[in-house]
Amino acid sequence: MKILSILAFFMLVAQLSHAQFGKGDNKYTLGKLTQEQVSKAGKSPVAAGVKDTKDTTFTTYNNVSVYTRLYFIKSKSKDGGNSTGIFLNNQRFVFYCDVEKAFRQSTSNFLEIYEFAYLGKKYLVLTSLRDDCAGGTCAYKCYNLFDITNPKQIAQVSFASIHGGADSFGDFNFDGIMDFVRVMPKEADNTKGAKSDGSSYMLTAYTIGLGNVNQLKNKTGQGHYILAKGDADAREFEVIQQDWMIPLKSAEGKVIEPEVAKEPIIPFDPKESILYSMSGEKIEKSKYGLIIDKFADVEGALKFCEELRSRKFNDVYLLPDQYNKKLYYYVLVGNYYDKTEGTPDEQRLKKIGIKTTYRDFSQRYSVSDK
Repeated sequence: MKILSILAFFMLVAQLSHAQFGKGDNKYTLGKLTQEQVSKAGKSPVAAGVKDTKDTTFTTYNNVSVYTRLYFIKSKSKDGGNSTGIFLNNQRFVFYCDVEKAFRQSTSNFLEIYEFAYLGKKYLVLTSLRDDCAGGTCAYKCYNLFDITNPKQIAQVSFASIHGGADSFGDFNFDGIMDFVRVMPKEADNTKGAKSDGSSYMLTAYTIGLGNVNQLKNKTGQGHYILAKGDADAREFEVIQQDWMIPLKSAEGKVIEPEVAKEPIIPFDPKESILYSMSGEKIEKSKYGLIIDKFADVEGALKFCEELRSRKFNDVYLLPDQYNKKLYYYVLVGNYYDKTEGTPDEQRLKKIGIKTTYRDFSQRYSVSDK
């Protein structure tokens, strides 16, 4: 028994060694960061027929573990974000492109649809380009992942990444639960040790629960991350800075010591309503801003700000606010002198399925939590 334990230990060390320091001059892939890679050897759904019912077109799929129908609502009176979706075992879902499930997708064209089994569970994945990427303006892929292990209780998670592939999924912290890695662009000029040439990006990891996700963090509460540079799709990359679950090497072959990411800290006085930029700079308020959402932690608020910025909303702000002993970080778009100035942003947000309200900056406190 002792000999078997020793053999198992050395096998694990060998696997982790491969994950850490694969071939190719200390270049990495997402697949090398996990002990066991995901295989797309499962079923590949195939469109089997189209049926029109009133104002909706249904496309039925065969070779799938659950009864699957994509739908498209043809009525122009419907909001764009509600026009497409999917029925899985007669449970209705719409498509998103972010962890918070705030940005509804209206898409009927998919890059990939496939099933896979991993760590005792079964999943269905649909990937597509983000709505505003169809014209080649960006390279974000939308992942809509459905846990179909229990067909009577299907759960959905979603995220966006510039990387496209099944190796976005894996057990990256080796706890026996599936995770995913999201890759987002990071300006080279703001990264330690990065040169201006090539693409640079931030990798963050999340564990998947029943319809929800949680970022993987270290013992201090700092999110695990890799700051990297490589090809535009993050197929292969070199590590610049990191605080990951396993040791990683630089391009020069040296082990990189974990370092805390320099995320901005948003100071606040709960008695004052102060507007901040994403870098923590105080912004002089005009009259109105469009409230998008609120978060109990600044990390979640900042990541949502990044999502908005990636969608060409340039004036994105945070408004820390405490009322009745509850602290929230409000995410806002715009800093307008009057409401008519915010109409274009309001319409753009509505088009992607986000309903907003105007915040009057003359109010001292929030009134939403009375």
